[in-house]
Amino acid sequence: MMRAGTLLLVLSLGCGVMTAQDAARLKFNGGVMAGFAASQVHGDDASGFNKLGIDVASFIDVRRSDNYWGIRLEMRYIQKGSRKTPNIETGDYSTWVKHLDYVEIPVLLDVNLGRYQVGAGLYGGRLMRAEENISGAWSDISENLRLWDIGGLWYGRMPLSDHAFLQMRMSSSILSLDKPAEGAQPGSQFRSRLQNIVAQLGVGWTFGTPATVRYKLP
Repeated sequence: MMRAGTLLLVLSLGCGVMTAQDAARLKFNGGVMAGFAASQVHGDDASGFNKLGIDVASFIDVRRSDNYWGIRLEMRYIQKGSRKTPNIETGDYSTWVKHLDYVEIPVLLDVNLGRYQVGAGLYGGRLMRAEENISGAWSDISENLRLWDIGGLWYGRMPLSDHAFLQMRMSSSILSLDKPAEGAQPGSQFRSRLQNIVAQLGVGWTFGTPATVRYKLP
């Protein structure tokens, strides 16, 4: 019994040392991003990425020093929505715009391809503002929409300098934006009538180790 206890203690200490060594090899870097978001709401009467908004974020990047992949966590404020533009050819001069502002937390898998990076992941967003302007009159539409937006995104990134980078990404809602009607069938939230679809373009700055040193293939 004493031998078994001693062996268990040695194995536990060994695992602890390995865990500490692995933790010591983790590299943490942070940064900021800013850019523009061109969005539309799939399922409404407008089409095209006609709604422009701002997109600002901070992030932290966690990876092992000898790995070509890592995890990126972000905190993002983004303005989404949609805009209907006049169609002169058909005689339709009506126009309206929806403002949908979110605070999002994306969790991303970031993969290095030499000096370039690609990634994908999921995000959860909390609706902060929902307004609609029809013929110059603003109205609150938040009661008609879900408070939370859950979706997926994918992106590509290229360096502009040792610390600066250019990033392009696309994102789309998974759940329907509008609240389910009374008596709706289970799973109806996945058969989306309204979805945020967003194309984003922005620049960023990475603190800490320069990207040209940190991002390497194994």
